[in-house]
Amino acid sequence: MDKETLKRTIYDIVCDAVEGKVTNYENFSRLSCKYFTLDIELEDINSIDFLREEYGMEINVEIGIQLFGKLFSEGLEVLFEIFGNMVIAFNPNMVFVENGTDQIFRKEDATVIINSKLDQYQQKYLSDKMITLLRLPYFFQELPN
Repeated sequence: MDKETLKRTIYDIVCDAVEGKVTNYENFSRLSCKYFTLDIELEDINSIDFLREEYGMEINVEIGIQLFGKLFSEGLEVLFEIFGNMVIAFNPNMVFVENGTDQIFRKEDATVIINSKLDQYQQKYLSDKMITLLRLPYFFQELPN
């Protein structure tokens, strides 16, 4: 699909998952709600070649997310619901990284691979409940960081 349709579809997915207002900025490239800000980068991804090589995936969209601390737990649950809905809508291969390097999980084909080597904080927020929101079979495997 074209870039504008992709951004609007992501906006619709976010609106469906978030209770309350979702504001879009910069022609749907930045979405903001009470839980987080989500930046959709389709062009000029500074590190696209590095990301493709590092994760062995044909990455063509980068989505940066800033969760708000006050509603972190609630926002994370909404975010995983959004990921599940994106998987259904687009069936992408994807990698979810924290702080730009730590692989939390990746989706390849129809399976989610959960990193079995997470720190205590990452393990805490990657509960079974969150994983099931992705709505795909999963298994644990150590992923490089």
